[in-house]
Amino acid sequence: MSNVIVRPDAKGRINLGTIAENVSSYKVTIDDNGNVILEPYIEIPFSEKWIFDDQDLLEKVKKHLRKEQIQA
Repeated sequence: MSNVIVRPDAKGRINLGTIAENVSSYKVTIDDNGNVILEPYIEIPFSEKWIFDDQDLLEKVKKHLRKEQIQA
């Protein structure tokens, strides 16, 4: 885990810069102590959604990718 300090601009916006690279959206959670947690999301094209809907196929693809990664 790393810590980065960012400062809001005059309008209260925070620029995440390279931290937000390849992220399409964030889920924002604010806990009881006021801590803000940003959980990054990457959206997939609709044409590729079918693979995530088929859990058996998705597991086969993940297994294959892990196998390829080990061999590399």
